[in-house]
This record gives sequence, structure tokens and C-alpha cells, in this order.
Amino acid sequence: MQVFLLFSATVLIWGSTWIAVKLHLGVVDPSVSAFYRNAIAALVLFAWCRYKNLSLNFPLRDHFGFLLLGFFLFSGNYYLVYQATGMLTSGLVAVAFSTIVFFNIFTGRIILGNKTRLPALLGALIGVGGIALVFSAELNGISFADDSVRGLLLALLATFLASMGSITATWMSTRRQLPVVQYNAWGMFYGCCLLFLVALFSGKTFDYEYTLQYSAALLYLAVFGTALGFGFYLRLLELIGPDKGGYTFLIFPIVALLISTVFESYQWTLNAFAGLGLIAAGSILALRSKTPAQVASASNSD
Repeated sequence: MQVFLLFSATVLIWGSTWIAVKLHLGVVDPSVSAFYRNAIAALVLFAWCRYKNLSLNFPLRDHFGFLLLGFFLFSGNYYLVYQATGMLTSGLVAVAFSTIVFFNIFTGRIILGNKTRLPALLGALIGVGGIALVFSAELNGISFADDSVRGLLLALLATFLASMGSITATWMSTRRQLPVVQYNAWGMFYGCCLLFLVALFSGKTFDYEYTLQYSAALLYLAVFGTALGFGFYLRLLELIGPDKGGYTFLIFPIVALLISTVFESYQWTLNAFAGLGLIAAGSILALRSKTPAQVASASNSD
């Protein structure tokens, strides 16, 4: 039940952030907006730790891990996503990010030594194929005549960094036994500092768009999309591993489309419905399969 609730909450929250990101683009530079978002999220988590009397004291070597997490998941990934979103439709960004299921499988294999499970790999192939089918019309719009190819490459690089962040978080949870809330807070803090330095040394001005739309989107992205969303996701990685946890990135674009259906009059096509079926089939195949640890546990109990 805990895994189901965490998975559902992550999907619902992140599925609703795509529209907020679009509302966030405009007057303020994307790197500065990402800095504001992380700064607020870090403050929220540090305040929560203070309120709950959770210790924030960790050895120096753990802070190196927090810095890596901040770079992979909360600065490099954020910066590239904001840049790519300005060049691509949200559907193409979703297609790029769906490939995190492959990245998580292979980076988990190389870095953590996790076994590559055939159901997870087949589920990833089916699910990503479904995402591509849902957004097939937008994929056909990729052209070297504009920035779409560059945007797609940036989105794929952002996906790789997000995968490395997932692996880093899994390592901290399972190998270092660090508490999710605290290392999440420190990761966001370091990510915030890195984004500040990028904006500062690239000559960006720290403007602010004094509109209800921008402020509401910023608060939603910071509190829900970042502080809560990543907290749920990182706890999920701790429980089921990065290969299965990556399937949140396959499903939340569908939530985004459902929201778009209501607010942007998105028109569902036969391809979209067929893709939805493939995503469901791939996710069920992968998520219902047992991890090697679960298989070993079942064998021991017998």
C-alpha cells in the first residue's frame, strides 16, 4: 500500500507540473526560475526538518554525495529541462524523459551492480513505444530547420542526469542508510547553489515576474513538484529500486494529457489510445515482476 500511494502521488504531482512549467516560462530566465524553485523547496524541507527535530548533521563524505545529487537531480537536470521546454512541446519532452526507464536499468547495472531483469527491459520497450505512439504527431514535427533537434538532445541529456541522480539517491538510501528527507533537503540546497552560480557567471539578471500566474506556478512547482514530488520519488526508489521507480516517468505524461484535455482541449486520437494501452501493459509487466531481492526473500521463507 505504501508503494502504491507513493507511486500514485508522484505520478499525479509530476503529471500536473508540465502545465506549471509552461506558465513559468517567459520574462524570467529559465535558469533563474529553476534557482527560485529549488531555493523555496530547500527552505521548505529545512524548515520541516527543524520542526520535526530531524538531524541535518552528516560527515563530509556524505556532503559530497549530496553535492552530486544536487548537480544531477536539482541543477543540471532542471536547467536542461527548462531550456528544452522552451524549444519543444511538452509531449516531446515527455517522450525524451520516458527513456529514463532504460537509463535507470543500465546505470543501475553498471554503478550499483543491479541485475537486469528481462520483464523490466521488455516493459520499458513496450512502455516507451507507447509514449512514442501517443506523441507520434509531435515526433513527426522534429526538424533540423529549427531548434527541435537541439531541444530533444538537451532533454535526453537532462534525462541521463536525472537517472544518475536516481542512482545516487538509491546508493545513499540503501548503501549509506541515509534518511530521505534530510539528504533530499541537502541535495536541493546544493542544487540551488549551483543554479545560482550558473545564472551569476552567465550574466543572467535575477528578475521576477510580479504576476499571479508566475508566482502561483513557482510555488506549486517548488512545494509540490519539488519538495513533495521528489520526496515521494526518492522514497519510492528506496523501496522498489530505480528500475521500477523510473516507470513514474512513463505514466505521469498521461496524467498531463488528461489535464490538458480539460484545460487545453487536447484531442485524443486512435494512436493516443493505442499508446495508452501499451504504456499500461509495459508498466504492469515490469512493476508486477519481482526483484531479485524479493525472489531471494521468498525462497528463504520457504
